[in-house]
Amino acid sequence: MSTEYLQPKSWGELKEDLQRLTEKSVILAGGTDLMPKIRSGKKEPNLYLSLCRMEELKAIERQGEWLKIGAMAAHTQASEDPFIRKYFTALAMACSQIGSQQIRNKGTLGGSLANASPAGDIMPCIFLYGGKIEILGENGIRSVDAESFLLENGCTLLGRNELITSILLPLEEERKSCFVKLGSRREVTIAQISLCISWKEEDNEKKDMKGFIGAVDIRPVEFEKAYLLGENSEESREEAAAWLADKIRGIRSNRTKESKLKITEAEKLYKERAVKGIVFDAADWIERESTFHTGKKGEGKL
Repeated sequence: MSTEYLQPKSWGELKEDLQRLTEKSVILAGGTDLMPKIRSGKKEPNLYLSLCRMEELKAIERQGEWLKIGAMAAHTQASEDPFIRKYFTALAMACSQIGSQQIRNKGTLGGSLANASPAGDIMPCIFLYGGKIEILGENGIRSVDAESFLLENGCTLLGRNELITSILLPLEEERKSCFVKLGSRREVTIAQISLCISWKEEDNEKKDMKGFIGAVDIRPVEFEKAYLLGENSEESREEAAAWLADKIRGIRSNRTKESKLKITEAEKLYKERAVKGIVFDAADWIERESTFHTGKKGEGKL
């Protein structure tokens, strides 16, 4: 049986082609997650729907109080975008640390979200900012909260004839953020643990701190003790790290199904112990950023 290859160039063509998708069809964005599955025999598509010629899906632009990121925007593009670097620093940092340079140049934000990998670096950042995801389907485009988009079973709510068109992030000009992860850059591995934090600076104090942890469960986990990283003390950092270690231990102990993250027992225990490192790294980054913006000696940039 021959395999079809569709390459729409307009919204009209895209809508028509979406309706032709079957259970064995695949949507091709950057291909960095999909192609290894095809080569390994895990997928045998009867139809490819490529988005490479949909130029509108590659745009990054401000729309009122929102930043709209096209689903086909590549990680390198997002990491270098001046607006994202300034107002959504954690996302820029996450995109700059994904895989190799080749993967960052080809891989897309929409593809990363649709893949829904528990170890993905992008989804925790979208959760952090309270982002929305726009989805094109038979009845047009609808918008859903990121937390609703990712289901409890580690899948997304995308239907067979649907795809992500863009990501919407609410703009808060006074909010700062950062992203850190544990993972080998030399070996180009996926994140073992990731942590993204956001906060506001008011009267030289850090307010409204939020955080999400990635790669410890099937969906990003809220870091309820994020405020401790704003206190800039050894005791508060230790307390935050201890809370995270307990959280990871509880997730592992309460899991009823085998995790999609293929890790050994030793690696599971390692996460509980190594989490202290990323907590201290995040706290250091937050302090440098604060020092940089108050005009003191320091460095708070990507």
